[in-house]
Amino acid sequence: MPIQLTRNLGQSPDLKPNATVRLTRQRARVAVVLSTGESAAILLSRGEPMRDGDRLASHDDFYVAVENSAEDLLEITAANSIDLMRLVYHIANRHTPAMIAEHAIWIEPDPVLADLVLHLGGRVKLVHRPFQPELGAYHGASAHHHEGHSSSHSHGELDDEDRKYGNIGEALSRAAHAR
Repeated sequence: MPIQLTRNLGQSPDLKPNATVRLTRQRARVAVVLSTGESAAILLSRGEPMRDGDRLASHDDFYVAVENSAEDLLEITAANSIDLMRLVYHIANRHTPAMIAEHAIWIEPDPVLADLVLHLGGRVKLVHRPFQPELGAYHGASAHHHEGHSSSHSHGELDDEDRKYGNIGEALSRAAHAR
């Protein structure tokens, strides 16, 4: 049985990890292969964010450190801060995950948004770097607080879709064969 990581303890550098996992797309429910070679299933509440440096834990306190892995992204820049803010406005209007810095925005590759940015006078460049998009407005300071939260399933329990389609087992199999 693979290790089931059901809790995100957030930024807890005092917890020494037993393993690490490198992720590009930060999904809350995914099969992975850990740095130790062991298979694991990340089974957090759907939509629960994971950030670089977070500690995931199993029910028996097996700790795994999350590391962002580099991936292809579009780096968007503009001639000045007003033009960049205009681009942020249009990208945000499409509910696209974005990582924002003072002089650039990074988004997942999207040819339609790249054309929009160019049409609005921005610059687009394909880069390879870790992606840590902004959390939504409703992912506040309590994002890692789990006491008393409600969910349609218990931590570590597969939901109906996972049971029906065998998503976790199939994904674990693909991850193991990709090594």
